[in-house]
This record gives sequence, C-alpha cells and structure tokens, in this order.
Amino acid sequence: MAAISTVDNALDSLKRIPGEIGEGAGPLALKGPLQWGWHAAVLLTHHRLRPARDTFDQWFWTYLEGGETSLETGRDAHWDERQRLSLLELVDMLSEAELPILKPEFYQGWQDRTTRCQTLRKRVGDVLGASLSEQQRDELLVLLAAYHRLLRLPAPVEFDPDALWKAMPALFDLVEMLVDREHEHSAEILEAIAAARNALPGS
Repeated sequence: MAAISTVDNALDSLKRIPGEIGEGAGPLALKGPLQWGWHAAVLLTHHRLRPARDTFDQWFWTYLEGGETSLETGRDAHWDERQRLSLLELVDMLSEAELPILKPEFYQGWQDRTTRCQTLRKRVGDVLGASLSEQQRDELLVLLAAYHRLLRLPAPVEFDPDALWKAMPALFDLVEMLVDREHEHSAEILEAIAAARNALPGS
C-alpha cells in the first residue's frame, strides 16, 4: 500500500517541471509547467489552510475537507471537479482584500458579497502571511487562461508563447508564497521551485 502526502505530491509535481520544459521550449512545452505548477499550488494551498479550517467562516469549511485517504473506485471514479475550489476561486481568495472580486457568485450568504469576500481574503492572508498583489494576479490570470485553453478545453487555440513564458515566474512566485517554511520538506520544495525557474527560456 502506497501512502502519498499532500506535500510529497506537490514536491513531485514541481520536480517534473524542468524535464517537461526540456530544450527548445516551444509552445507545447508550456503545458508541463502550467499543469504541474497549478497542481502544486492547489495542493500547497490546502496543506496550509486545512489546519486553520475551524477559524474560517463555516460556509468555507466544506472546501477544506480532506476526505478519505484510501482510494475507492466507487467513490473516486465519480468525483466531480465542482466539489473543490476552482483555480479561479483560489486566485480570487488569495488576492489582497481590496482588489475587485473575480467570481462574485462564489461568495454567497447573508452578508453582502464584498464583505464576505474581504473577510475570507483577510483570514487567508493572515494564515499564509501574504496575499497576491494586483500585478501578480493579472499575470496569474493570463497563465490560468492558457492552462484552460491548452489543457482543459478541447479546441484549437492561438496565443503568443513568449508572453506566456514571460508570465510564468508569477506561478512559481505563487507556489513559493504557499510554502510552509516550518515543514520538514520546505527546503526541498524551495529548491524544486528554483530549478523550475532556472529551466525557463532565457534564465
């Protein structure tokens, strides 16, 4: 029986990035860092926020549930992606409190959505010790759009690869922001992030 922790899973994803970029770094080489970079960001977000789950408003608790650790076909084959935070929601809640809301319908309840959004963002920022600036968020949204078009949407796409490579450090900045410096694997994760940065074209 294999047991894989959230942090080990994130670390493995980050270590895959340099090999995915490879030599030449053509347009399709963007798929690797987008896939594994966002994957690591999701895992590390949950790793950091789950221990503080009870300090958030109750409506948010469901999004931080860890679930069962054992793989079960009957349950996991039917898993729906709507049962977790989307990447847009993740970027939204990691943003600085006063920035415009990216997905208003996510913030439902008896409070107005602006208040609910800012309350969540402030608490997330307290737990992480950092939030996304407007510039960081804008770059991440470019990369999120590319992720959806290259990896999720089954349709042809046209884009400027150079612009995406230029924005890619923002994804590694996000992952670095999410690293728990007290965790035993933090140094190894930071090394993997540095290796991913060094593999980018022009580095």
